[in-house]
Amino acid sequence: MSLEDLRLQINAIDARIVVLLAQRARLAKEAARLVQSQVPIESKDRQEQIIHHVRYMAEHQGLSPNVAERIYRTILSEFAAMEKREAGL
Repeated sequence: MSLEDLRLQINAIDARIVVLLAQRARLAKEAARLVQSQVPIESKDRQEQIIHHVRYMAEHQGLSPNVAERIYRTILSEFAAMEKREAGL
């Protein structure tokens, strides 16, 4: 496989990641609307559940759990900030 082939595959994966992040953002916004009156937008318990699950999945896929955790903490932080902005907070 050539370097160009590898780069094309990486580009395709990056495109899928962006699509999945957009889908995740839409679902997170909907979830925030549903629980808005019940719990704060940022649920630390929920975030830690997600991080625990992501670390587990990463380890079983051969990805560093620490790398996966850092990526997901950034995702969770950015989505929480987006939800707060949309809620006017």
